[in-house]
Amino acid sequence: MDDVIIRVENLWWKYNTGREWVLKGVDFRVAKGEIVGIVGPSGVGKTTLCLCLTGLIPREVRGTIKGRVLINGMDTLTTPLSEVIKKVGIVFQDPETQFVTMRVLDEVAFPLENFGFPRDEILKRVEEALRVTRMTEYSDKYPFELSGGQKQRIAIASMLARRPEILILDEPTSDLDPLGKQEIFSVLSELRRRYGVTLIIVEHDTEKLARFADRILLLYDGRIIEQGPPREFFRDVPFLMEKGVYPPQVTEVFYRLNGLNREFLPTTLEEAFKILDTLSVGDSLSPSFPRKGRQSGEPIIVMEEVEYVYPDGTKALKGVNLKIREGEFVAIIGQNGSGKTTLIKHIVGLLKPTKGIVKVFGMDTKHIDISKLAWKIGYVYQCPDHQLFCTSVYEECAYALRNAGMSEEEIRERVGRVLGIVGLSGLEDVPPYFLSKGQRQRLAVAAVLAMEPEVIVVDEPTTGQDFVQSKGIMDLLKKLNESGRTIIVVTHNMRLVAEYAERVVVLKEGRVIADGDVRDVMGDFELLRSTFLNPPQVTVLARKLVPVTVLTVEEMCRIIMGGVCVGER
Repeated sequence: MDDVIIRVENLWWKYNTGREWVLKGVDFRVAKGEIVGIVGPSGVGKTTLCLCLTGLIPREVRGTIKGRVLINGMDTLTTPLSEVIKKVGIVFQDPETQFVTMRVLDEVAFPLENFGFPRDEILKRVEEALRVTRMTEYSDKYPFELSGGQKQRIAIASMLARRPEILILDEPTSDLDPLGKQEIFSVLSELRRRYGVTLIIVEHDTEKLARFADRILLLYDGRIIEQGPPREFFRDVPFLMEKGVYPPQVTEVFYRLNGLNREFLPTTLEEAFKILDTLSVGDSLSPSFPRKGRQSGEPIIVMEEVEYVYPDGTKALKGVNLKIREGEFVAIIGQNGSGKTTLIKHIVGLLKPTKGIVKVFGMDTKHIDISKLAWKIGYVYQCPDHQLFCTSVYEECAYALRNAGMSEEEIRERVGRVLGIVGLSGLEDVPPYFLSKGQRQRLAVAAVLAMEPEVIVVDEPTTGQDFVQSKGIMDLLKKLNESGRTIIVVTHNMRLVAEYAERVVVLKEGRVIADGDVRDVMGDFELLRSTFLNPPQVTVLARKLVPVTVLTVEEMCRIIMGGVCVGER
């Protein structure tokens, strides 16, 4: 490989707090200007590898290291960290860990000021970075008061303005709306084109990596077990799924169709469209898929003309009228900053309306004790760290139960059951802050499930999760819904909305602009685009063939091959 800028040689790493090696003989090289994606299930060492590439490991983190990392010829073991970070920038998985100032504008300018850029150049770069991340109008805001997606945009903007030779992004778009993801990846590609920036991107969204990455590495159990250009990398669909990586939907569709050449599988919608043009689909096909909405119970959550104004004057909700019935599975979607989190905080009683009324189980939330409401409506925060405060995983789940006076025997039974459900068994004694962000998210879900509320509200449940874990959480919510619980989910993952939700509420600028069956909403492409959302790949692909709304890979298979599909789950 010519012009190598990153060289990782037989890299091993073990934290002082752990017994096992996290990285186990990692070897790879990256050429200057290359875009490399890193995928793999949660907990396999992706973030650890990113920290090694920045020099923060081993200079700022305690542990044992073997092998070496060379950045533009500099050995991170012997080169001062101040010299390494001149070449390398990183956007962390949790953007709040990067914030050091009181204003968005200052946050983006801060790295440039540290490196001594001229004032005019700083202003020019900050203005450009805020514009491409759609954050110009928030330049005077306090960063910690922004939505999760907006915080990610600010963290990304601060690195875009810096334009380091190497930019590492650890799940940089997990909280962004779909078109926001597209914009960020386009900007990153432009950085590479204009300035030769080398990009290392850890990302669970394989559809974006398939379009933008030059090469993809699969990290599994601390080792790189597969790598190659996207078309080669995604060829072995079963192998990737077995390792917890789901390929783009169009790749999965054409892999599973009988009789098609698996040597060439599309990785983008454009490639899939070209293949469809060569297929002869029977004229007799007249697919019909049922609406997913079902008859539910009485309204248990009612919002009437609700408005909410934050102390800084931001009007987050504007005349919201909404009813949620007992037993529904509702997804609330919308672009970053559209009011989704503000809306659900009203439902759980954390916020009281400036105007209007919110009633839960017939009770006005203005007059409800929020601690009592928590036993009827469980709430999982967008950022799990905002609700985790105990010294161990077990105590986190047991805290509310113990306060309610439950016996230790019943507490042990409940906690053991919910930790098994979310895949955290065996970690009972681990402090929550030692867990990965994905594990902390699942712990927050477990703490709520232990209370067995009638309504479960989850804000971005799949943040930091790989696709297998995301489906696991959604399968759990579906099972709880089938047992009679009402589920409300806020998410930007349109694939999971299509597969699990029955009803979709769409927010834009604090207003409900659509509310209906998931098939109707997913099929309204113009509506979704107006809120910076995109329908799932298979929904767009199917529209080229038939005037119906397809929601899943299985439905797409049935359209093309009349239901003959390999590997159908």
